[in-house]
Amino acid sequence: MRRFFNIGLVLLCALALTVTACNRDGFDKADFEITGACLKVKGAVVYEYTAGASQMALNRGRKQFWAGSDTMSDYFLLRMSELPKEDGQVLTGNLQWTTDDDVVSRNSLSFKVERIADDGTVWLWCAAQQITVVMKLLN
Repeated sequence: MRRFFNIGLVLLCALALTVTACNRDGFDKADFEITGACLKVKGAVVYEYTAGASQMALNRGRKQFWAGSDTMSDYFLLRMSELPKEDGQVLTGNLQWTTDDDVVSRNSLSFKVERIADDGTVWLWCAAQQITVVMKLLN
C-alpha cells in the first residue's frame, strides 16, 4: 500500500512540475521587459532587435510593421487588419519571418494587444500559435 502511495506522490509531483514549468495558457508577463522589436514563437526568440545592427519601420497606411537586421537576412514582417490602439484590442495579422534556411508565413492570426506603453511599444499575443510580437508605433 505504501508503495502505491509513493508512486502516486511521485506522479503528482511530476505533473505539478510540468504544469507550472509551461506557460502555454497565456502571455508571459516577463515579456514586458522586452523594449525593442522582438518575435517569439512558442517561447523561443526568433528575432530580436539589436541597436546598431537592426532597423525597424512602421507603414501606417499599409498597417505593416517590419524589423530586420541591417543585412536584411533576418527579419519579421507583421501585416495587421488595423493598428493597435488600446489594451485588450483584438486584431488579425499575417506574419512572416526568416529562419536559418527558410521564410515562414502564418496568416489570419488573431492577436490580442496586451499593452501599449507611453513610448509606443506594443506587446501582442497570439494564443492559438503561442506567438509574441513586440513592436513600436513609430512616427
